Amino acid sequence: MPNRRSVLQKAKAADLRPQAGAGKRLQTLFDRAKELLKRPSRHADESVERHMRLMAESVERSDWKAARDHALALGLLGEQLGDRGLVKKAGRGLRRLGGGNRAWRLIASSKQMPGRPEWDGSDLAGRRLAVERREGDLAIFLQFASLLGPVVAAAERCIVSVEPRLVPLYRRTYPALDLRLEEQGEVAAVDADVFACFETLAKHFWPDEPAARAPFVPLEPDRRLVAELRSTYLDRGPGPLIGFAWGSLNKAKDLPALDDWRALLGSLPGRFVSLQYGDVGPALSEFEHWAPGRIIHDASVDQLSDMDRFAAQIAALDAVVTISNTGANLAGALGVPTVVMLDDGFRLSWPAFGETVATYPSVRLVRKGGQAWASAMQEAGGRIRQIISGVADGR
Repeated sequence: MPNRRSVLQKAKAADLRPQAGAGKRLQTLFDRAKELLKRPSRHADESVERHMRLMAESVERSDWKAARDHALALGLLGEQLGDRGLVKKAGRGLRRLGGGNRAWRLIASSKQMPGRPEWDGSDLAGRRLAVERREGDLAIFLQFASLLGPVVAAAERCIVSVEPRLVPLYRRTYPALDLRLEEQGEVAAVDADVFACFETLAKHFWPDEPAARAPFVPLEPDRRLVAELRSTYLDRGPGPLIGFAWGSLNKAKDLPALDDWRALLGSLPGRFVSLQYGDVGPALSEFEHWAPGRIIHDASVDQLSDMDRFAAQIAALDAVVTISNTGANLAGALGVPTVVMLDDGFRLSWPAFGETVATYPSVRLVRKGGQAWASAMQEAGGRIRQIISGVADGR
């Protein structure tokens, strides 16, 4: 596994201007779904191969019900065959496809750790529960943060192994948590009665999508810093303040070209605050031509190293419009009104259909939908105008 520090340094230095669409060879939906579901061939079961093929074909034609049915069948076959890899892939597919509690059950099952008693949903009174990520990206800590409130209320003590950059946000939001630094492996030596990954918590606290929305609690930023940053940005001119991000190190993403942002920036009022990591100078020079005097780049915010200051920056904004990235997840976890623009890939972090996200009530999704990015950018701009008009009406 690459050293986290070297990865962060690479990200900071990268010029992440998206490549032009012309000549960029992207895989079809069928190929992406097929790759996503690729699994070790130690089971030659014909039923598995058939459901994998049919699920990929269903995804290609956006037949989400059929795709969900095949994912359910794959999860059952994975359990019968004792294939944890297949169980995990089926669970992740179901999560995108609106598979409800079954998705959490499959993913949690695939993440169980030998020798650690997994919490079975029984009464936590008088017991110590240790929660850990086990695997997955940083977004897991943001998508499932609201689950910690019920756990803290139910258990005698809740111990959470957390990515170090998120400790201040977690501590401020849930002061009763016993936080351990994930990189130091402190949870491995924890004296707990039961253990759980975040999906195990979801299995027991989120029986369906409506239940996932009810207990939402936004992460708590540093309010003093939020006010300070907002005041600094508004000193540059009148709002609203709109955050935006455009680039990614992930070359598999189909992203809007910089020129696609021209109409959106030109049609919206206020200041635009860069939430982009990497070497943003070249892109900001282009954006400045389209929204002269209205682009803000705050060099004091290093989102890759200081996630707490980045959270305060996002919380200082009226709205965010962005591609899929960590900032999109953080804005959702903070409860900031956010529009996330998605390409046509079958992405892990977001539902395959619909515009809402159960774990982030303030987020709305805009999809490319097989068209040029211009139409999706126009829709995103319309949604941002609705958000900021609501903000203006509330003042």
